[in-house]
Amino acid sequence: MTKVKIVLILVSLFLGSQFLHSQIDTSRAVVPDTTDLNSYKYQEKLLENTLEDSEDSKLLDQMEYLKTKPVDINKASREELEVVPYMTTMAAKKIIDYRTYNGNFKSKRDILKIDGVTQEMYEKIKVFIVVKNANTDFVKDESGKVYKEDDYLSGNVFKNIDLKFRSRVQQDLQTRQGYKTGDYPGSQQKVYNRLTGLYNGKDFDIGGNLTIEKDAGETNYADFSSGYLEINNWKFVKKALVGDYILNFGQGLGMWTSLAYSKGSEAVDIIKKRSFNIDSYRSTNEVQFFRGAATNVEYKNYNFMVFYSNNFFDASIDTTYDEVSSIYFDGYHRTISEQNRKNSGMEQLIGGRAFADYGFLRLGATYWTSKFSKLVIPDSSKQLYNFSGDKANMLSVDYDVVYKNFNLFGEFARSQSSNVAGISALQIALTKGASAIFLYRNYPENFAPVHSFGFGENNGNTQNENGVYAGLSLKPLKGLSVDTYFDQFKFPYRTYSNPVSTSGNDFLLNSEYKFSKDFLVYMKYRNKNKEETRTVTDEFDRSVKKIDNRNQMNIRLGFDYDLSSDMRIKSRYEYVMVNYDSYGGNNKGFLFYTDFRAAITKNISASTRFVVFQTDDYDSRVYEFEDDLKGVMSNVGLYGNGTRWYLVLRYKPYAFGELTAKYSATYMDGVKSISSGNDLIEGDLNNRFNIGIELNF
Repeated sequence: MTKVKIVLILVSLFLGSQFLHSQIDTSRAVVPDTTDLNSYKYQEKLLENTLEDSEDSKLLDQMEYLKTKPVDINKASREELEVVPYMTTMAAKKIIDYRTYNGNFKSKRDILKIDGVTQEMYEKIKVFIVVKNANTDFVKDESGKVYKEDDYLSGNVFKNIDLKFRSRVQQDLQTRQGYKTGDYPGSQQKVYNRLTGLYNGKDFDIGGNLTIEKDAGETNYADFSSGYLEINNWKFVKKALVGDYILNFGQGLGMWTSLAYSKGSEAVDIIKKRSFNIDSYRSTNEVQFFRGAATNVEYKNYNFMVFYSNNFFDASIDTTYDEVSSIYFDGYHRTISEQNRKNSGMEQLIGGRAFADYGFLRLGATYWTSKFSKLVIPDSSKQLYNFSGDKANMLSVDYDVVYKNFNLFGEFARSQSSNVAGISALQIALTKGASAIFLYRNYPENFAPVHSFGFGENNGNTQNENGVYAGLSLKPLKGLSVDTYFDQFKFPYRTYSNPVSTSGNDFLLNSEYKFSKDFLVYMKYRNKNKEETRTVTDEFDRSVKKIDNRNQMNIRLGFDYDLSSDMRIKSRYEYVMVNYDSYGGNNKGFLFYTDFRAAITKNISASTRFVVFQTDDYDSRVYEFEDDLKGVMSNVGLYGNGTRWYLVLRYKPYAFGELTAKYSATYMDGVKSISSGNDLIEGDLNNRFNIGIELNF
């Protein structure tokens, strides 16, 4: 069957859905102010631009944690409110002010009384907030059951104790080359187990976590283990923690050890980083976290934090000079070489932070210093650790000013190289439904950060970049939203891949229109120009490196249609075109998918997707964010010619238990093998089966 026929069939599914909709019983009363926990479209918008496949990434973990432990808008501080995705600083401050002068909110929907909180913002944030003891707020869980929200969140089997257990097994069903040759000596299963507990006392909370994981091909079922114990809100101690944790301060220049939202279809509200300060670590990314102790002490408007860490990392050691030559971040310990570099380096870090909150003005200062067990002389392509020596340090100052509808924020940081990096931004709420942001960043080429993750074109690579970003968000008509940005950037100094200075720009226009509460259509246009080094053959048949401008255009069209309260259909078409100015190699591609989600019975729900893709090569690959087991962030990049489909089934017989399974398969047209090296699969099929269980007592 040709791809054209397949596309026509999928389009006809949507047309036929109009008839299906007429057959649905609409007589059931709709519960007002119901938060649908099975709706992920706003979370997808934030995560789909991370362009990674990450198991239990911290970014996803933070969103999942907020869904299970939403922020109480009657008690939360402004800092805690700002952690909520899509919540602006101006809105958070107005929530505090409203609460101060008018008393507590009676329901979540009451925040619509606040100037600047639109219906669109409310729909985006309602899953992450709560009003305790509200009589009109309800939630619908993944199986379609509706509960009073306060009962749903407090319905623990054990009084004052939250106990959560998560376990999953993932396995590729095709045998990769590494298992046949013996280079991968372990089993093909990727196994994960996590136990988290929290005791909610009258005057304090005590929490703990234990996580163990093994990647496919590893022999040790506890190849990675992580855990912590913490106490929260005990007198003047806001948090005290022993074990594994992360540190996120300011705008990421001085210290930021998890991912952050990048440029995407939300042009304004997500640009500002939202700090968790000291936060416990529950993920399985085996780098970029700390292991030791940390505490946050609060006195009136001031917070004082102290942290210490002594943690290992994977590295290749030059035995001649006893130096670190390369640092690895993948966490794989399958082959002999991967096992040899496990925990071969160590970093000892100590530091502190002071933070003052004066309402309209917040100021923070951070300092840390670290010592490495061996001299680090890394490969210059490893940007995160692009410094030489065995000592690193950082001093940073961050600020955040709110005046009426204006929010000025930024950070300046000085690294061990004595160079200063800076970022500053102004966000403006123009009118109700309209906002803008202007941002400037300057990261010197020899800033040489170690634990930084600043905003930029190379998101997280906080060096050798300066640029200006302008974003605008509008609601010109009822149901219509428009987001657009333009980012002009430059890399002033040569890099490992580019021998000279390069520059570029990035433009995006994203528009969404709600024909009704249940039917949304959207269009996204993105055009990026970026100078890159290419290897070409000259007139003397020699391979030489030349700078060429690469232009990539993406056009995305799609719709999201709720057939009923329990069924949804979604389709997307995306076209990509890559052009080079001087040396050829132009290529293109497209992707089309339709997915369908439904509550089959009161205990079983399902989601499925069918994808058709065709690209000239890897250069024009197209990404699609997928539904998966909880904790698994799948943003799959597809290239070549083929089809892909998956089915996710969720069975929730009890409020405290859920079983999830996913089968996915990718078929590649006209190939004899997929991937290469130890990951090579013979044949044209790459399929996987995942199964997981969640127990929430």
